[in-house]
Amino acid sequence: MRVFVGIKLDREAMEKIANALKPFRKIASPIKWTKAENIHLTLKFIGDVEPATYKKIEETLSGNDYPVDPFTVRIAGIGKFGKEQELNILWAGITPSQKLESLFRDIESRLHGVGIPKDNRPFKPHITLARNKKNFDIKPYLRLIDQHQGTFISESAIKGFQIFKSDLSSNGPTYTILKEIPLEQS
Repeated sequence: MRVFVGIKLDREAMEKIANALKPFRKIASPIKWTKAENIHLTLKFIGDVEPATYKKIEETLSGNDYPVDPFTVRIAGIGKFGKEQELNILWAGITPSQKLESLFRDIESRLHGVGIPKDNRPFKPHITLARNKKNFDIKPYLRLIDQHQGTFISESAIKGFQIFKSDLSSNGPTYTILKEIPLEQS
């Protein structure tokens, strides 16, 4: 089973992201938009695991002693991953947050304790809005990205995080929440 740890955003944030994407979606292109129900903030991609490993993952993440109480993240700016004239991923940015960073580090540490390797790259939180694998003229996207790179989109209350299962198909991925893990208030 293919799994990852992420945060499902609240309804208001999802609606505001959809609204911010309207001018981008009007551009004819081969990119594949993330389904609204799949929009989330990934904390840790784990990948394929056996049932016994998943059980360990769930057990280690189910504790309620996380270093942060519920908090809010700020969603701002739209950007891309890919070289200058490539658009591999279109994303919405997350303003740096000490609480989000602390939660990420704690999850990484817990998962490392059950044999999940730590990421080599720095944590760069973002929300994937679309993916692309084809070459096309991205100039219209670049103009919009330039216009929206610092634009405030929304805030989202983070009261916990989830373990998701990802099922891949020709229609795109389907994400199912396997476990909700609340952040306890002190």
